Amino acid sequence: MDRRRFLGLTGAALLGAPGLLRAQGARHVTVIGAGSAGLTAAYHLVKAGVDVQVLEAAPRVGGRMKRLTGFADVPLDLGAEWIHEEPGVLGRMLGAGETDLGVETIDYRPQSYQFWHKGKRNDFNALRHAYEEVKFYDTTWYGFFETHVLPHLAGRVTLKAAVEYLAEDGAGVAVHLADGRVLRTDQVLVTVPISVLKQGGLGFAESLAPALEELQQVDFGSGFKVFMRFSERFYPDMLFQGSRARVLSDTWAEKLYYDAAFGKPTQENILGLFTVSDGPLPRAGMTDAALLADVRRELAEIFGPVAERAFLGGVVQNWGREPHIRGSYSMGNTSDWDVAEMLEPVAGKVFFAGEALGGDAQSTVHGAAFSAMAAVEEMTG
Repeated sequence: MDRRRFLGLTGAALLGAPGLLRAQGARHVTVIGAGSAGLTAAYHLVKAGVDVQVLEAAPRVGGRMKRLTGFADVPLDLGAEWIHEEPGVLGRMLGAGETDLGVETIDYRPQSYQFWHKGKRNDFNALRHAYEEVKFYDTTWYGFFETHVLPHLAGRVTLKAAVEYLAEDGAGVAVHLADGRVLRTDQVLVTVPISVLKQGGLGFAESLAPALEELQQVDFGSGFKVFMRFSERFYPDMLFQGSRARVLSDTWAEKLYYDAAFGKPTQENILGLFTVSDGPLPRAGMTDAALLADVRRELAEIFGPVAERAFLGGVVQNWGREPHIRGSYSMGNTSDWDVAEMLEPVAGKVFFAGEALGGDAQSTVHGAAFSAMAAVEEMTG
């Protein structure tokens, strides 16, 4: 089975008053986007002695890493959740070698599986021998970066700083912000999701533009997550919707109900729903309230009256409605070009990183981080 899954830091006021700004002194790099790739890149640039500034359009850092607190007595990942690698990958992301950095993880091996297909719910517990993963025990991807990365970036992250356009500026780059301000910098590392690039959310002077036409042929999926609390547990560790053949096939589309409390330090009953697709998702067009209501209706159909009787509350995270994300993650590519060819460095001034450039680890947090480390090496080498 192919499992290709899936900070409230207010930086110093680096952009100051309106007008033309220029970093003084040492070589300066501007990182656009404060998700996994952007934060990892900034961390390694600081270690390399580079003056770096991170511009994030949203009012928070993390990108597709987002933490839910207060809903349950353990933090939950509203975005990226599974680690998809051995715990040592956490150390490698920070250049610390094969170490877990003291972060406690769990060997995630669900034991009870069911399929819901054609109005019937059937067990298929043989999957317990075929699937295992690694997840965080008492933290989240967001919490990992908050603890191990953000302290090194104090004063270097500016929120609500949307970049509209990149232009040549002599030997450097002029970074035009949506509010009219301009930052002049030596190099730029673009780490925004490719959905933003595909939809023209960031413009480029012709001399700095990547292969945007070819990038249109890379799918960027729809996706959302739902967490629900119940007064009792009536569901298996995992429930797939659809036939076994479809669910176990090599496809980007996935719909999975799962015990979000599995292996974590809680006695609460927390059911998660993870849904992604490389095509349109009807639920993704609903309001959060309508989406939650439709999920509750479906659970009642699958499990009967207990699903409504035991329901205590729910939270929806629809990533397609996040204006600076616009979907889930990169998926298929029908172009003759690799994504790495589409997003090659331009003129030694504009570089790219992100999960779409993660190679075999595409669509993962560590894939985004490793792409950032490769970009930093190229920028500083």
